[in-house]
Amino acid sequence: MAQGEQKKLSFLDKFLTLWIFLAMFIGVGWGYLFPGVVNFWNQFQVGTTNIPIAIGLILMMYPPWPRCAMRRWARYFEI
Repeated sequence: MAQGEQKKLSFLDKFLTLWIFLAMFIGVGWGYLFPGVVNFWNQFQVGTTNIPIAIGLILMMYPPWPRCAMRRWARYFEI
């Protein structure tokens, strides 16, 4: 990137906070309007771990993880 040139955020990145709050609002509203949905999601729980949430977190964290991990491992194997 040239000096003084700034990279612009994408539309999704620029409004990420809005999307998060919108998703929380929709989830709370859905639970309020359809109370039975709580029992549906609790079916996918093992102990205290909710499997859909665990899968979602892994999918959300995976894209940046390889870049960080590869940089770290490359440092250990430099000759």
